[in-house]
Formats: sequence, C-alpha cells, structure tokens
Amino acid sequence: MNSRNITVGDVYEVSSQPNPLRVVGVDEHVVMYDTWWPHKNAWGMERLGGTFTYYRMARSFFEARSRLLRSDPLSSLELNVHRPDLPFALARRNDLSWYEQWDESRAFHVNTVEESVSALEASQVFLVPFGPRDSAKPPVLICAEDRLSFSVPELLRAAHAVQVPFLGDVRLTAGVGIYRSGIKKRIPMFYLWGAKPKHEAPTANAA
Repeated sequence: MNSRNITVGDVYEVSSQPNPLRVVGVDEHVVMYDTWWPHKNAWGMERLGGTFTYYRMARSFFEARSRLLRSDPLSSLELNVHRPDLPFALARRNDLSWYEQWDESRAFHVNTVEESVSALEASQVFLVPFGPRDSAKPPVLICAEDRLSFSVPELLRAAHAVQVPFLGDVRLTAGVGIYRSGIKKRIPMFYLWGAKPKHEAPTANAA
C-alpha cells in the first residue's frame, strides 16, 4: 500500500491527540510535529525561541490515525529554523561503540555515498549527549570547519568528544548514531545514541 502524501505545514487531527498537530518534518519512517495550544491560541513553537524537542510519531501509526484538516505552510523563517530538509538520522555505524577506543583510520573513514562531504548542510548544530543513567545532558554547540556543512567523519569526531565524558559502566547503546531531536536558539539539535534511534533500540547491556 502506498504511503499517504504528508507535507510540512499540513495540520492534522489524530485520534490519540486532544489538539491538532502541525507537521514540521517528515521522512519515510517518522513524522515530527508541533501541537496547538488552546490556552495560548497559538502553536507551541510559534515564537521559535528557547529549546524545543519535537514531538514525533511513527509514520505508519500517524497515517492510520490521522485526518487532514488544512494546510498551514511554514513561513520562510520557520523553514530556516526547523530545517525539514535535514536528515533525521545519520552517521549510524554498527562497527563503532561509544564505549570503546576508536581506530581513527576506520572510525572516520567515509564508507558510503551518503557519508559525503556535505552529509549535513548546516553551519552549526547542537549535539545532545546521553548520561550514564540514560538522561540527556546539556546540548553542545559545534560548528562546521568550513562554516557551510559537516561530513560524517567530522560529525563523528565532534560527537565522540561530546559523548565520551558522560559514559558509565553499563552499556546503554549498541553502535553509534546521530538523530534529529529539535531546535535550540533557532539552531538544529541532534541527540546521540546507538545505531538505531532511541525509540527503536533495545538496551545494550554490558557483556
């Protein structure tokens, strides 16, 4: 069965949610969205300031439970802030672990076409490391070396430096990966985890 055409800016009613949702990002697996706040008569992220972690829903669930209400296209400013064109997941590697030493010649080698020089078309992003008890640590701002975009090796180097200080004895992840989580100070924000997104991956226990 073909997937429904879901467009950024579409407003939906979803059976499991009390208020309308507005799509701010979508790929083949996930729908990321904002919610309507009746008490403010506005979308929750309307002001675009501060830190926002996107609400998200599996696309299959969303398609089965939603009804399109109208289109409310993102403004040029909203598009520049939310950056729905950026990948939701990248730098996923099963052959690496945050909990082990990395062989730089292997860890930072470009393996696929997707891991190109311009894997992430943003001049700066926030990375959110996880703590030893699965808590999110404060986001860390990183800037692209060429001030235009990040390659996968460049992202992995930065992510490794950001994550390693917060590791504990228990392995919470298997592999490594970087995933879209929201915005902070109008800059894209990504969380660090294993080779599968946090909502999909089982806990990787220490051997």
